[in-house]
Amino acid sequence: MSEFADISLHRVSTAEAVADALVGLIVSGVLRSGEPLRESSLSTKLGVSRNSLREAIRLLERSRLVKYVIHRGAIVVTPTLADLEDLYRTRRQLELAGVREEPNEDQLAAITRAYDALVSTSQLKTAEPIVAADLALHQAIVDVLGSERLSTFYRQICKELVFYFTVLSYTDEEYIDPETSIIHRHQGMVEAIVAGDRETAHDLLADHIDENYERLKEILTARQAEVSE
Repeated sequence: MSEFADISLHRVSTAEAVADALVGLIVSGVLRSGEPLRESSLSTKLGVSRNSLREAIRLLERSRLVKYVIHRGAIVVTPTLADLEDLYRTRRQLELAGVREEPNEDQLAAITRAYDALVSTSQLKTAEPIVAADLALHQAIVDVLGSERLSTFYRQICKELVFYFTVLSYTDEEYIDPETSIIHRHQGMVEAIVAGDRETAHDLLADHIDENYERLKEILTARQAEVSE
């Protein structure tokens, strides 16, 4: 497939990088729902070892983008609307709980650094690093809860959110003009957190998550309609 040419991963050996590339192929439709992931073919097209690819597939299995089927091996799974609703309900609870808490000095500094990194990364105008920086900011908000278990749980949730954030970024082309989309949505929220205005920060974050969810629901619904035609 010619679509693989632009994402060859020469000299990249980490499973996370390979998993990110596979997510990109799933988001773009190169790898479609129900399609088996052939290790020999994919490792050659991506320019990585089969061991790295195998570990990447395991990561995607934990992210629920891949499942193993008897006699077929690993296949691509397109998240359903039910998956989206469950994930965003969980995300909403954790992030809003975090933003209600008063951050200590270190936690506040971590949120500020994460926002500054998002602003800096947005200048690249490339979806994948912007998505990673976006999720890192939301992780910093959850970390205010001061619970390693909850922070670890949210990090696992982020592995699923990567798919949805990337779909949204590509579909709405947010990465092309991040200032008026991504940065604008986060700036007021971070400013409210820094100012200690937790009520405003809570309301802005809640609106952001809800708008995110509704738009993703529209996108997934449209995609399912295309598949069924």
